[in-house]
Amino acid sequence: MTEERLIQRRARGAVLVLSLDRPPVNALNAPLLAALDRALQEAAADDRFTAIVLTGEGAHFSLGSDPAELGRVTGAALPAVVARIEAMAKPVVAALHGNVLGGALELALACHGRVAHEAARLGLPEISLGLLPVAGSTQRLPRLVGAPIALKLLLEGQPVSAVEALAMGLLDAVVDQRPLLRADALARDLATRPLVRTVERREGLRDPVAFQSAVTEARKRHDGWRLPAPQAVIACVEAAQLLPIELGVQFEQAQAMAMAGTPEAAGLRHAFRAEKRAVLPPAALGAAAPPRLAGVTLLGTAGPAAEVARLALAAGLKLRLVGKDRTSLARALQDLAARQAALVAEGRLSPEAREADWARLSGVLAADAGEATDLVLLAPEAPRLAEMPGPVVVLGGTGPLALHPAAAAGGLATLAVTPGVPLAQQAVALAFGRKLGWKVMVQGPGLPLDQRLRQALLRAIAVLEDEGAADRAAVAAALASYGLGAGMHPRLPAARPGAAPILDFCLAALMNEGARIVSESAARHPSDVDAAALLSGLFPRWEGGPMFQADRIGAMALRADLRKRAERHPALFTPAPVLDLLLADGQRFADLNHG
Repeated sequence: MTEERLIQRRARGAVLVLSLDRPPVNALNAPLLAALDRALQEAAADDRFTAIVLTGEGAHFSLGSDPAELGRVTGAALPAVVARIEAMAKPVVAALHGNVLGGALELALACHGRVAHEAARLGLPEISLGLLPVAGSTQRLPRLVGAPIALKLLLEGQPVSAVEALAMGLLDAVVDQRPLLRADALARDLATRPLVRTVERREGLRDPVAFQSAVTEARKRHDGWRLPAPQAVIACVEAAQLLPIELGVQFEQAQAMAMAGTPEAAGLRHAFRAEKRAVLPPAALGAAAPPRLAGVTLLGTAGPAAEVARLALAAGLKLRLVGKDRTSLARALQDLAARQAALVAEGRLSPEAREADWARLSGVLAADAGEATDLVLLAPEAPRLAEMPGPVVVLGGTGPLALHPAAAAGGLATLAVTPGVPLAQQAVALAFGRKLGWKVMVQGPGLPLDQRLRQALLRAIAVLEDEGAADRAAVAAALASYGLGAGMHPRLPAARPGAAPILDFCLAALMNEGARIVSESAARHPSDVDAAALLSGLFPRWEGGPMFQADRIGAMALRADLRKRAERHPALFTPAPVLDLLLADGQRFADLNHG
């Protein structure tokens, strides 16, 4: 897209509307920022306009930086545009809708006024990637809203609603219609008065004692964290109270550059990309026609059947629940009723919705289960039918097509596909998992990837204990110091003496098992192994996953280490064949993520 097309220009009398136009989400990159900078310069020189409104085309104002540019501190690009907006002699008002994240919120903070639709969400998520804002938000936010709110937004990284943002002091107005109309009116009003720039605001600095108290409390709360970015954020917010804006922005940019180069940030950026890639289906499956999915038959009542039944009903599907006998069927229906009753008591399910769910539910025995359906789910201990009434997927077991629920909340469900399964059958199974709200990763046949990794770790621990190399307490302490099994808990205990060889042993086992998974094509990409490890809570996010760590070591060094360990423990450490292929082709695991 040419620079001219990246910014739409519309005149509304004396107000010029500049609209970001880079579908689908107006992600900020160098060409878009250059186009915006040029448009602002032209608007400043055009005497026909006394004010400017900045907005975005499509469903969102902007989701912030382009994912392809994550972690790049792009010098003057975003900071220069932010500085230009703030220094404009003509008022610039942001009309915000949809998501306003990261660099997009930095643009809005530099504007002289901000109006948002009530459904808009605003946030600075950089901390989740181990990064800092790069265009002065750690300096503008505290001046505008004070240290407590600024630290909440910057350290939690979670978006807030427009109503919350208004209460915080981030916005001037929230509307239930097009924010452009109110932004236009505000821009015209501001054009009649002396401009007050965000860096000149002092509301957040009025109580220096409360400001410093918030800084001190945040510093204590994050003391001992493995991630360095939170302390850097706190230092930047403190600088807003101590330094003039020019020096504060320079301090922020220096901290941002330092954080972008940390191994933790590299691991978190890889985790972000791996998790996005993992839920993209293979090209042929992604291009398949959307399947019909109105009703499903669930054969069996054991294992995850009851929860899957509840989710299917909550998703609006018709469900036929088939029991092997009257006792097991009655037990399953009672279990489902109890789960829903708990949700009603918690206010998470209305009585009316529960009644509607039961109207779509039928419980039958195997003899009455022959009516055609869009999908047949085989639960553990499922009754056998002479002929299946629809395409079959095994639920939480093994088979040509098996759907495994996530092992942890927020984790990956997996669709294990044996070569030769018809594409239409894969498509309806994938559609069902997504209908339940699951993040579904397609993999090759066999156990879910996170289960294989956990089994490898357990085998390594068993070897250490059986040989007397370490007792259970020492192993547990070593793993805890690294964060294995800790998920995203960044405060970890210090490593005890002797922890390093235990960790090296266990990590080598995990990396080799991941390499075996790749060798067998059980994972479509090496990064899928990482995503499974991260989202199951096995691996700490800032370490990126076992294949990311394998690339840090390098294939040659890893193979040499595995060969040495395999002399005593061949079952655990015989190097996976893919390592030979990587060395022969001069590649890393990351190079296999793009196929």
